[in-house]
Amino acid sequence: MYFDTIDLRSRGASAPSQPRASQGGFVGLRNAEVCVVGAGYAGLSTALHLAQAGYDTVVLEAHKVGAGASGRNGGQVMPGFAADPHALQDQLGVRKATALWGLSVEAVAKTRALAGTTCDIDPKVAIVAADQTGSAEIARAVAVRRDVFGDRQIALHDADSLGRAVGVATQQGGAIDARAFALDPRKYVRTLVQLARDAGAAIHEDSPALRLARANGVWTVETATGCVRAAHVVLAANVDNAGLASDTDRLAAPVRTFMLETSPSPLVGQALADVAAGYDTTASLHYYRRTADGRLQFGGGGWPGRIAPPLAGLYLRREMARVFPQLAHLPVAREWSGLVDVTTDGLPRFARADGLIRLLGFCGHGIALATLAGQLVADAIDDQSDRLALFTRLDQTRNWPTAAGRTAQLAIQSFAPSMARFLKLASA
Repeated sequence: MYFDTIDLRSRGASAPSQPRASQGGFVGLRNAEVCVVGAGYAGLSTALHLAQAGYDTVVLEAHKVGAGASGRNGGQVMPGFAADPHALQDQLGVRKATALWGLSVEAVAKTRALAGTTCDIDPKVAIVAADQTGSAEIARAVAVRRDVFGDRQIALHDADSLGRAVGVATQQGGAIDARAFALDPRKYVRTLVQLARDAGAAIHEDSPALRLARANGVWTVETATGCVRAAHVVLAANVDNAGLASDTDRLAAPVRTFMLETSPSPLVGQALADVAAGYDTTASLHYYRRTADGRLQFGGGGWPGRIAPPLAGLYLRREMARVFPQLAHLPVAREWSGLVDVTTDGLPRFARADGLIRLLGFCGHGIALATLAGQLVADAIDDQSDRLALFTRLDQTRNWPTAAGRTAQLAIQSFAPSMARFLKLASA
């Protein structure tokens, strides 16, 4: 059975102790310099960097810290965006694309530095070609990264070489990114919580922001039991900001993806012998990583919208068996699902106006990009740097149509294979 909240407590007695995540639910009237809505990676990083700069910062989280994508993702930290490097170059030109790629490389380094030694960092991520078309796409992307962006931490591998690094059933070669790494996403949430609280940020769980209004240069963020007044507001809850920002639904579409975790086995280490994690070029995107205690976390599929389809667990177990048949017999310890916010062009939708900053559209690249976004936001508010403008000035007109049209477009363009397999299972 799927569940929508992952317990942030670590497995096992050797896990680090759980920090106190928040000051409790928000109650009363509070004047602050900045109010951040959402306590995932983007909100926590923003709060951390603002607090370090001396700003009185309040974070309002509707549920628990990391309750969204930040607490349930595949744990892969890599440079780049959902848009392929060659698409990035085609859309933006060499100069802008190279600048954005450089920021994504910086984001990986910053995430690694903040994660420290407590988040099970594991190096190298494989990009696996599922067929000859995927092999050509990977080769083109690697060429742009190396020859245009100057990023030489990625290398092509033929099928034999890649097969020694990652034991998937069917592949046509691919690449290994030595700069990329994997981590435990829940431990990283806890690390950011602790760092932000130590810096002086106030984090309130179970405090959904209900209304947002501005008068006389001051924003008011209302909850059911109080309100925060601040000169600056940062909306960092991705597609869950829809109630506060009317254009959210057209800027990014929610897509439900699915994950499972097996019981520990030495076979997992053999299947991922020389990489921490990987993903492939199938339309429904299989992604996976080995955990520190020898489990396989496997994700994939895609279902437009917020509702999980029938038999999602059975579908995912069958997909894992197709990709890793040598692990098909491993017991599944738990399963879950969550939402990815997807834009039409694979680029984020950041915006800034009148003291309001919106962070949206991480498209599955949120660990590194959201971490860096927090620093960029803090620097912009503190007038230290306007590098945030590299994102806010991106074209934000290539958006989704109506909700129904968006779902149909996603189903046809991106997720038809996985949706077809879901429906086949449901009708069997």
